[in-house]
Amino acid sequence: MNKNSRTRNSFINSIVGFVSKILVFIIQFICRTIFIRKLTTDYLGVNGLLSNILTILSLAELGVGIAIVYKLYRPIHDNDKEKIKSYLHFYKKTYMKIGIFIFLAGLLIIPFLNIFVKETPNIQENIIIIYILFLFNTSISYFFTYKRSIISGYQKEYIISLIDLTAAIIQNTLQIVFLIITGNYLVYIIIQIIGTIFSNLLSSYIANKMFPFIKEKNIQLLSNDEEKSVFKDVKSLIFYNVGYVISNGTDNIIISSFIGVTQVGLLSNYTTFSTALTQFLSSFFKGFTSSIGGLNVEKNERKKEDVYYQIIMICFFVYGIASIEFSLLINSLIGLWLGSDYLLPFNISFIIGLNLYVDGMRYSNSAFRSTTGLFKEGRYSPLIASVINIFLSIVLVKPFGIFGVLLATAIARIFIITLWDPFLLHKYKFHTSVKKFYFRYFYYLGCYIVSFAICNNIINYIYLKGFIGLLLMGLLIIPVCLLLFISFSFWMEEFRDLLNRLNQIINKKRGVKDEFKN
Repeated sequence: MNKNSRTRNSFINSIVGFVSKILVFIIQFICRTIFIRKLTTDYLGVNGLLSNILTILSLAELGVGIAIVYKLYRPIHDNDKEKIKSYLHFYKKTYMKIGIFIFLAGLLIIPFLNIFVKETPNIQENIIIIYILFLFNTSISYFFTYKRSIISGYQKEYIISLIDLTAAIIQNTLQIVFLIITGNYLVYIIIQIIGTIFSNLLSSYIANKMFPFIKEKNIQLLSNDEEKSVFKDVKSLIFYNVGYVISNGTDNIIISSFIGVTQVGLLSNYTTFSTALTQFLSSFFKGFTSSIGGLNVEKNERKKEDVYYQIIMICFFVYGIASIEFSLLINSLIGLWLGSDYLLPFNISFIIGLNLYVDGMRYSNSAFRSTTGLFKEGRYSPLIASVINIFLSIVLVKPFGIFGVLLATAIARIFIITLWDPFLLHKYKFHTSVKKFYFRYFYYLGCYIVSFAICNNIINYIYLKGFIGLLLMGLLIIPVCLLLFISFSFWMEEFRDLLNRLNQIINKKRGVKDEFKN
């Protein structure tokens, strides 16, 4: 493997990923606008509801992908091509079985679809046909996706970003054209399926070109012990997957069941932007994941812990500013885009932003956990969080509506998942006290809330109308948040470390030398 600087690879992956996500969002935003103009809000609700149901079905993946990518770090580091081929073959065989299982299991849900819909949506097409198309789109992706893992393992995520960008442009352009011409929702979904197949076939083709040895037929099968090792990690990851999927996949189902599918449609306009923001930011941070994986192959707990806290601070700055921007400006944006009939109360935009922040602040924990193979020790926490999430959602949906459901998600994430993973990392990997993390986390959360309140007062005082006003307010929030965040964190050791890194990169003092390694 070409041992370029981890920092350099991370930077390229992050920048390309971020820019590509912006371009993808632009074309998807145009497509969604046409979708809303040509179809009704109930179609948005059906889209969101069926997507959530199929998110639950994706539990069948059980974390095999994460376990395999973790196992690839060592052979990639050692340039052991035979072992890489063995794991990819195992990955392919397992994912084909998973894809078939998801499709068959999904068919069994059809008789129970009406349970998730409080009121019959106002759509022309048969909801069962729509569901089957969604199901096929989900299951077919498992037949091709395994080769993307080797591109990622070699720290070439920017190639995956460009593949996804190409597929999104073609897919959404076709969807826009056919929506304008036909206004047919089924055609819209069929084009989406074609886009999924094209993206995965293109990934497979490029992976074969980049790493021709993976096409070789002389593959050594994994030993029984190696397969058992993978499934041992998978058994632990089952709980992570169940917890994560339930936490992220039940909100729309509960809202549809207790309030109505129309409210799911209105909420989906907000989550479209929050999801896009999450994708933008995760594409930036994803560039660090393989570098963290390479770092964790080596032995230096102090360096790992230093990088861990530096990334947490970066998350605070990036996700904190993004979340505040979202909460304060999303209502104005949707009002200008679609009109006042599509607006939800301000407390909804606040809680969506808070969830975005809480989810983003988990990145360092999840990245270090997945790249160090720390699967078994914390396997129950996501499941506990998901149970609490569902219980609180059902309790809070009646008195507080959508806000109660989203508040339940935030509470479960903060007090279960966010607090448990760091304890395990400090105990088993860093061998230090976790008190530092707990102090940092709640200190950052307090700083976020104070900054939100200050920015909210400023925006209310200088409120500007129109798209230009929205842009100016958005530009104003960034320096205000930066000044506040810097004033809150300049005293921390990781703040000074990050300044030193930035200074070294700018002045090219270290060239291509491994920044994360040293």
